[in-house]
Amino acid sequence: MKRFFKYVVSWLAAVITTTVLGVILQTQNIITRLEGVGADISVGERLSMTAYDVMRLGSLYGIFIALALIIAFLAGGLVFRFAKFGRPIIYVVAGAIAMLVMLFSMREVFFGVPLIGGARSGFGIAMQMLAGGVGGYVFARVSQAKEIEQ
Repeated sequence: MKRFFKYVVSWLAAVITTTVLGVILQTQNIITRLEGVGADISVGERLSMTAYDVMRLGSLYGIFIALALIIAFLAGGLVFRFAKFGRPIIYVVAGAIAMLVMLFSMREVFFGVPLIGGARSGFGIAMQMLAGGVGGYVFARVSQAKEIEQ
């Protein structure tokens, strides 16, 4: 039971990390594109928009991320069980691929509309995959068994 609880806590840490980082990256991507077409956005407005998106978009986006990561980490666990090495890399890749699959799945389910505005380009998708990779790394580190100290 203790081990299960550790995995749940690790998964939640990964979901929160991925969600917050993913929302921040998508918001900054959109703001940068707005500035590219002539919008004048101050640092204060940037911070305000980012905080707003983390609270509002993050709550919904986090649900999709939670589902994607649980599937990816279960699959990653199976890969690690057979490979027996490279645990952090396996979970980083699992998190990144989870975000890629989730974004494309969302587009297909919602009639071809990419719901995450900051992920409408290759760069934006790569940034979301980076967020998933960081979340995968968090999962690998937090869920890692402690070494016995002698």
